[in-house]
Amino acid sequence: MAPSSHLSAPIEVERKFIPGPEVEKSLNAIGAKLLKEITFRDCYYDSPDLRLALADYWLRKREDSWELKYPPQIGARGLTGASTQYLEVTQENQIICKISEVLGVPSPPNIEAFGLGELASFVTRRRRFQLPLEESSKTKVVVDLDEADFGFEVGEVEVIVETQEEVQNAMQKLEDICKKLGVFQESAVQGKVSMFLKLNRAEHYKQLIEAHVI
Repeated sequence: MAPSSHLSAPIEVERKFIPGPEVEKSLNAIGAKLLKEITFRDCYYDSPDLRLALADYWLRKREDSWELKYPPQIGARGLTGASTQYLEVTQENQIICKISEVLGVPSPPNIEAFGLGELASFVTRRRRFQLPLEESSKTKVVVDLDEADFGFEVGEVEVIVETQEEVQNAMQKLEDICKKLGVFQESAVQGKVSMFLKLNRAEHYKQLIEAHVI
């Protein structure tokens, strides 16, 4: 059952990169400030037949907070070139609504009642930097340097926009920042979830590759 309703939510536009040994020096050089260092566990959930992930819907519980990410356009994928764009929903009633649509089932009283299984679980140590605001811009740009407990490191440059019309400019901004940091790549870099699946859930990883989700 295809999703039909659209919920108003911010759009996370992100570009991943492989962080080299000089990346923090490059961040300092462009005026980035270290905002915080945190450690957290992410648990991702799905049905046994991966109906959420195959539709590019990602249900995550970070510590005690639920979040659902999915593409802004129905039937599309979140990956565009080397960048991604996803709506982020954190209100439980909205998450339940969207998952019910994708799974084609009635809405239960809470997320746990869907009976979904754990797809991936790992701990991340994150260092978050914020870039200085550009003149005449209110858009905050953050850079996360992540180290997962299964031995994978990845960087992410991220902006949050409110409308689809802002996405293209945001993608260009992220590309420019990656070039300034010396981490620009033409092709997409895998994130923590896809790398976890590649290392630990080979059959699931293969399904998602064949479906062009990752």
